[in-house]
Amino acid sequence: MLYLAIFDAKEDTTLEDINREREEWVKKGRDKIFEKMCKSIHRYEVIGITPMKIIFHIETDDPRALNILSRHFGDYWYCITYPVIQREIYEALEEDRTITAG
Repeated sequence: MLYLAIFDAKEDTTLEDINREREEWVKKGRDKIFEKMCKSIHRYEVIGITPMKIIFHIETDDPRALNILSRHFGDYWYCITYPVIQREIYEALEEDRTITAG
């Protein structure tokens, strides 16, 4: 299943907090555990905004992976995760026409 996980840094979070949290993630080996649980992971940073915003595009059949990610980074980030599907624009238009009987 595909997921989008959106992380917004909490207003009082510093860059030092974020770096310390990332170092702890790697030190505890969670990066390797997370990678094994996922088929693919893509990380994106939104540039030019404060507080920091990170978006992950994750493919996994193990929803525990999302729990590991959000629990570890939950102290300094607001996180929301959505299950998503990939559709081309023409597919969405066809479905919309079917739903509206057009």
